[in-house]
Amino acid sequence: MVRYLQIGLLAIGCLFANSLGNPLLAQEPSGLSAAAAMESLLVEAIAKAEKSVVAVARLRKSTDSSPSADLLEGLGPEGADLLSDPTRPDFVPHDFGSGIVIDSRGLILTTYHVVGDIPNSRHLVWIGKKPYPATVKAADPWLDLAVLKIEASDLTPLTFGDAKSLKKGQIAIALGNPYAIARDGEPSATWGIIANLARPAPPASDRAGGSSEGRVTLHHYGNLIQTDARLELGCSGGALVNLKGELIGITTSLAALAGYEKSGGFAIPVNEDFRRALDTLKTGRVPEYGFLGVAPTFLNADERRQGRFGARLLDVVPATPAAKSGLQAGDVITHVEGEAISDELQLIRRLSGLAADTTVSLTLERGGGANRRGKVMTSKVTLSKKRVEGPRPAFAEVADPVWRGMKVEYATATNQFRDHSRDLDPEGCLAVVDVEKDSAAWKAGFRPGDFISHVGKLRVATPKQFQQATADLRGNVSLKLSGVLNGSDTRTVAAE
Repeated sequence: MVRYLQIGLLAIGCLFANSLGNPLLAQEPSGLSAAAAMESLLVEAIAKAEKSVVAVARLRKSTDSSPSADLLEGLGPEGADLLSDPTRPDFVPHDFGSGIVIDSRGLILTTYHVVGDIPNSRHLVWIGKKPYPATVKAADPWLDLAVLKIEASDLTPLTFGDAKSLKKGQIAIALGNPYAIARDGEPSATWGIIANLARPAPPASDRAGGSSEGRVTLHHYGNLIQTDARLELGCSGGALVNLKGELIGITTSLAALAGYEKSGGFAIPVNEDFRRALDTLKTGRVPEYGFLGVAPTFLNADERRQGRFGARLLDVVPATPAAKSGLQAGDVITHVEGEAISDELQLIRRLSGLAADTTVSLTLERGGGANRRGKVMTSKVTLSKKRVEGPRPAFAEVADPVWRGMKVEYATATNQFRDHSRDLDPEGCLAVVDVEKDSAAWKAGFRPGDFISHVGKLRVATPKQFQQATADLRGNVSLKLSGVLNGSDTRTVAAE
């Protein structure tokens, strides 16, 4: 990336004064030649990337046969046709955004908020000037990503770059579908610089689910790319690329609140967390994110003036990985996998971007005071699964496994965990999240909200462990419950 910038700004290969090409005789490039070199780089990057950027539209199913009056107002007698025939140049989608080709066989990446209410929507993707019906394979509310599938082939996927190496001031190009005008197969381009890194998204206006201060995605904890490239309505889900035409971010939102000048925007960075989540979404499943089980807070001003950093633990939740590993209230976590942690938001961002069941090394200080550091310790912790709270539910094409009419989940990923954590087996257990009526599990007395710690004599603390433990079992199976007030309880599930 730096080399490409140098080419543009310095016009590398300066005009030589003689045919020998002696660099000592080289002339300084003129302003025009330097500008022409930069222009050439921009044109080449856009030409490389634009064939992979598409227009996406959403139609609400409830209006397919009877469009609402507010949508049809002013459209005249042909208003219904404008909402039903996407091949018309004056077609009016209910919602629109951008997408990126990530597989030659018809996989399209966009943001979750572009696809909206999935069960009650139809989706279209334009390849060139042709609209294709699209199905949603999976949508992840934590990273605000969704993968669509269309029946097309020989598409050109966009090459991925790496946002980890980005620096402020580097040039970036945004490609998208502003105001839904890219349905002619021509995405619009705008360019600017990387204005900042690790920026938080504006607080969500809908604080559904009890999330802290409107933080309903990982991006609200500060991992976004900020760019001053102009992003208009409809650019969400589009591509932010470098001067090589490589994808470095997914454009996601405007930087300013409504009513203020919108001079720039944000993009989801293409990094390890992104790649890992995308690999899962492409299979039609939703990624599972790490959960430690602590209530972190920032260090006070005096400690920071002393050069100290990290996140202090106000509380450690029982029956979580943190409690099992011996973390204590008052501990200060300073590093995760050797990476320094500046504050509580970075701790949450770092751990909640990792996959559930990941083992991480934590460096912490214990027993320190206002004027002295505590004892430095290291702890290995295997993360559980985070419960993602927010207005958009996770969506997956591939259904979760069902065993004898029952679905299980990480205990920490359920609503009931908050109220029952102090009563649960501290060594780990699972939660029952769904039971089919009159199934074998139902007849055995299992209901949503129950917690299971053992299959027979084998402890199970993750859905994968449960599936492995029950895979080859035939006949009656004994399951031990956890958290029952009157001691442990064992129930037998008959064969179906």
